[in-house]
Amino acid sequence: MLRAALICLFLSVLLGSFAWWGLFTAAGNQAFDEMDGMIPFAAGVLGAFLAISAALAWGLSMRR
Repeated sequence: MLRAALICLFLSVLLGSFAWWGLFTAAGNQAFDEMDGMIPFAAGVLGAFLAISAALAWGLSMRR
């Protein structure tokens, strides 16, 4: 379970970094303009979901 938590945490950091780049930098705004901006936004939402999942998996692994 701890391995799953680490994988989820790693993926959430990657997705969060991509979301931040796509939404808050000039290069990201240029690459993802108008409706394409939903791609980094969705990556950020998925990254947040994975971070919460990682916290839950870590908590469950420490509980046993």
